[in-house]
Amino acid sequence: MIQKIEDLYVKSDPFIKEFDIFCNVNGLINKVKADHVCVKCSTSEIYENTRKHFEFDSRFMYQSLIPGRRIAFIGLSKSLYTAVGEIKYLELSDQKKDNSQGDRIDHIEIVPVTLTYEELVSFLKEKGNEVKEIIRPHHTTHDVYMKSGFIVRLSRELLVETIKRDGMV
Repeated sequence: MIQKIEDLYVKSDPFIKEFDIFCNVNGLINKVKADHVCVKCSTSEIYENTRKHFEFDSRFMYQSLIPGRRIAFIGLSKSLYTAVGEIKYLELSDQKKDNSQGDRIDHIEIVPVTLTYEELVSFLKEKGNEVKEIIRPHHTTHDVYMKSGFIVRLSRELLVETIKRDGMV
């Protein structure tokens, strides 16, 4: 469980290493940009407690409903560094209505910078990756699952753009 900023840096390290290997092996350097890391919470109480810890150690925090559950978009006071750029943002997700998620570092979301989204999806498939389309009410993404269960999520836009479009609470 991530309860404070130090936990994020320690617990994300193995996932960032796995993510960096994925980016290097698949030739994604200079093709994509890391947008944010996502931490999912198993209960609203854990979400509240974690969010409170980050309130005191972040550049900013916005809370939004996407769709119908709370998402905190947090400007990290200290970036996480990856092979495809620094991650300056954390997405903290409250439990889904179906209670399907546990406490974990879930994914790093990437956006294409030198090719289209469709070209990125095709490029990763051509490299032999299983790329799964995930249709959500607020946006459709494509996910690549790592051996650890960690997800590399492809998105058409930065999370801040989704928040702007869908509104803030």
